[in-house]
Amino acid sequence: RKVVATLPMTLIESMNLKAGDEWDAAIADDVTRAAKHDKAYRQAINRLNRRAYTAREMRRKLKKLEHDEATIEYVVAKLTDLGLINDRQLGEAVLREMQRQKPAGPKLMRAKLFQKGVDRSMIDELVDNATDAESQRDGAMSFAEKKLRSLQRFDAATKRRRLYGALARRGFNADVINDVMEQLRDELVDAHD
Repeated sequence: RKVVATLPMTLIESMNLKAGDEWDAAIADDVTRAAKHDKAYRQAINRLNRRAYTAREMRRKLKKLEHDEATIEYVVAKLTDLGLINDRQLGEAVLREMQRQKPAGPKLMRAKLFQKGVDRSMIDELVDNATDAESQRDGAMSFAEKKLRSLQRFDAATKRRRLYGALARRGFNADVINDVMEQLRDELVDAHD
């Protein structure tokens, strides 16, 4: 006659628990485990209501909330099965948002996806699908043309150095950067040259 755990009615029914059942060690273990799973699941759902998470990010969150490994794996597997955690969809959304805000090269895309906790093999696939040589050059050119407007007051060497650095920080590789720099050669000279 004491409270051991509070469980949702659906979970109680799925465990075939009824008032008046004989309480034993096996039932106590099942109820304790179910209560831990339910608490972790509710905490995970609360976080997913705010934003999307990768499986790795959710594991970190649940570990920080001091859940044991078995509970964490159970909850992450359940959320994945329900489609509430989908690393591929989240990765694709991250890449779309990055490209919408400011064009980015594959290096920056990979870094951002890795930071989000996307698996390395999936990162390569997602970045390869999101970029091709032409789109990289177009993105780099678009970014460079905008960046040049803020560099007009500088001499040619400073313009080149700053533009190259800005393109590199956006994750574009050296070949793409050099192509863009060559195409913008006339804009990268001093007015009095």
